Amino acid sequence: MKRIVINTEACDGCGICQLVCSAYKAGQWHPALSRIKIKPLQEFGLNLPVVCMHCTYPPCEIFCVMNLIYKEPDTAYTLRHEEICIGCRACEIACPFSAAVWDPINEVVVNCDLCGGNPECVNYCPTGALVFMDISEAADKKRREAAGVQILELSRGFLE
Repeated sequence: MKRIVINTEACDGCGICQLVCSAYKAGQWHPALSRIKIKPLQEFGLNLPVVCMHCTYPPCEIFCVMNLIYKEPDTAYTLRHEEICIGCRACEIACPFSAAVWDPINEVVVNCDLCGGNPECVNYCPTGALVFMDISEAADKKRREAAGVQILELSRGFLE
């Protein structure tokens, strides 16, 4: 299963991902219409791109009063029938990642649908902060990186 993997250290907060998303999904160049948001973490000096995590058991699906949120069987993407959304915003409140986004034009809640498997935000990210990759591959990469740091730290202790 491929998902957007975020490298917060590479994100400079430029907002190109938001502009591209809003243009692609809403037909307008406006970050408020984007399905990806950049949250500045000033205390850490980082910018955090926030996008739907396509949870295995999405809280948004559980709390949707219209039962319009579903898991796409082939990709396991969390999708919604936006045309029947009544705009109650229960799913927005339920999302632990703040990735359910209010669309002020259509007055519905939307989420990243990964552009059907070719996320435009990833295609245009100039810093490589957004990568579309298999989640098991991403987890393996993180483990290797963590192991490399631990080995480096241990070797420093032996060399001192």
